[in-house]
Amino acid sequence: MKTQTQRLRHRVKLRERLLTGVGVRVISWLLRGLYATLRPVYVPQNVFRDLLADGQPFIIAAWHGRLLYLFHLTRWCRDRDCTVLVSRSRDGELVSQIAARFGVEPTRGSSSRGGVRGLLEMVSKVQQGYIAGVTPDGPRGPRYHVQPGVVTIAQKTGAPILPFTYNARWKTVLHSWDRCLVPLPFSRVVVVYGTPIYVPGGASSDVLAAKRQEIEACLQQITSVADTYFYPRSSVQG
Repeated sequence: MKTQTQRLRHRVKLRERLLTGVGVRVISWLLRGLYATLRPVYVPQNVFRDLLADGQPFIIAAWHGRLLYLFHLTRWCRDRDCTVLVSRSRDGELVSQIAARFGVEPTRGSSSRGGVRGLLEMVSKVQQGYIAGVTPDGPRGPRYHVQPGVVTIAQKTGAPILPFTYNARWKTVLHSWDRCLVPLPFSRVVVVYGTPIYVPGGASSDVLAAKRQEIEACLQQITSVADTYFYPRSSVQG
């Protein structure tokens, strides 16, 4: 028989699942409504669609705080399998369920919990043809610094890494470690892509380190472009 403590824990877990389920539905509904109002421009315009048209898998690398708009891009991927690497934390569970509602299959793992297993699963999915989303400075930072995982995935799959970021004319920036940027309804949005980056399969440790620095420099550069697109003299990176 269950003890009083076990029954209490069971009720708490059920309540948490219920609240998470309701939260996922509400947030997903709000995001769809928000996306419908936004007015995006893409720089360069056709990079993402050209990679889709090529039919090969690729890896989208976005800062943790610039992940939100990525789910909106899935409207162009209806005939492609997509996955995103999500941490095994409680917050990761919420993001995981929201991703699933946008047709993106979550892969659970991070640099702190389940990291190796998550990376291996991502490698397997990309080899199967999935488009993968990775936040190379997540899940805990430091912000705007690339961790080695995305380089490992690219090396083992041969898939190119597409650096991605965005900014909004009207927005709010959360007081979280990643300074998550949330566009406001009816805002203009700029989406900026970097040049796809390839990692050789037989790359040495020095080459891998150089590729990590290349990805970091590219992401920082396109983030600077995005952050000065609407306000040439200001930035949201501070």
